[in-house]
Amino acid sequence: MRLNPRTFNGKMSDGDIRLLRVFCAVTRCGGFAAAESELQLGLPSISRYIKDLETRLGVRLCRRGRVGFSLTDQGRQVYSSSLQLIADLERFEANIRSIHSDLTGALNIGIIDTLITDKNLQVPEILKTYKKKHPYVEYNIMTTTSNIIEQSVLDGTLHAGLVIGRRHINQLDYRFLYKEHCSMYCSEEHPLYDKPSINIQDISKYDYAGYSFMDDYDRFRSDGSLVKTASVDSMEAVATLISTGCFLGTLPDHYVESLWRLKNFRNILPDVFGFSTDIELITRHGTSSPHVMALLDHLDVLQPEISSERRSRGDAKLLSKVACETGVL
Repeated sequence: MRLNPRTFNGKMSDGDIRLLRVFCAVTRCGGFAAAESELQLGLPSISRYIKDLETRLGVRLCRRGRVGFSLTDQGRQVYSSSLQLIADLERFEANIRSIHSDLTGALNIGIIDTLITDKNLQVPEILKTYKKKHPYVEYNIMTTTSNIIEQSVLDGTLHAGLVIGRRHINQLDYRFLYKEHCSMYCSEEHPLYDKPSINIQDISKYDYAGYSFMDDYDRFRSDGSLVKTASVDSMEAVATLISTGCFLGTLPDHYVESLWRLKNFRNILPDVFGFSTDIELITRHGTSSPHVMALLDHLDVLQPEISSERRSRGDAKLLSKVACETGVL
C-alpha cells in the first residue's frame, strides 16, 4: 500500500501520537497479545488502534496472523520515526519543566526483580531521599526483565532502568553499580539435598529451571552439565520451581538469605556454579531529561564509590576505543 497524500497531510494530532505510542509498544513487545499487559488494553482495542494508524498513514505497518508478528518495510520506517518523535517530545517536555525551580512530572524507572533484598543497593533509601529532594516528582516503577527494560528506555517509555549487565547497546549508557553473586540451589525435597558429595555428573541427571532472557549467557549448559526443562522470566518463578523439589535453579544469594521460606535451599557446588553479574543503571544515550540528570547526581552523592568506579570504567572504555581506532590494538 502506497502513501496516499489525501490520507495523510503531514500534520500530527494528539490522537495520532497516541496511536504511534500503541504501535511502538506492540512492536517492542513483539505482537498484539504480548502488548496487552503493558497497554492495559484488550486485543480488539489494540487491533483497532493499529488499523486506525494504518488508515491514517496510508500504509500497512505490520503482518500478523498464525505465522507471527512482523513489521513491513514501511512499518520499520514508521517505527524508527516514531521513536525519534517520542524522544523529541520528551526532550521538549523536559526543557519546559526545567524552567521551573522545582522538578515536577514523573520519573519512570524499570527494575529487575528481587533487588530490594540486596544490601549493596538500597533502592528504597535512594527513592526516599530522591523524593525528599524533589517532592513534586511522581514515581512510575515497572518490574520486569532486563531486555524489556532496555527496550523501554530506548523508546522513551522509561527514563532509566536497573538491569543485569550482559550486552551493551550503542544507544544506551550503562553505569556499573555493584556486583551481585548468584549460586545454584536445590530444596530439601530434591534428591541432591542430603547427598554428602555432589559432582558434575550428578547435576546432569536432574532438571534445571533457567531464565528465558539469559540463554546466550547461560554458561552452564554448554558442557551438557545442565538439562534445562523449564524456562522462566523472574527470580520468584525460579524459587517456586526449586521449592517443588523437582528442579535445580540459579538465584541471587541475597534473595535466598532474605526469605525464611528459602532457608531450606542448599547451595550446589558453589566453586563450579557460583558466579557474579554486574548490576547496571541504564539511560538513553544523549538524554537531557532533568529527571535522569537529577537521579544520576543523586546516586553520585549517595554512593561516591559508584561515581569513582564509573569514571574509571569510562576512561578505560575510551582508551580502548582510541587504541582500536589508531591501530594500537
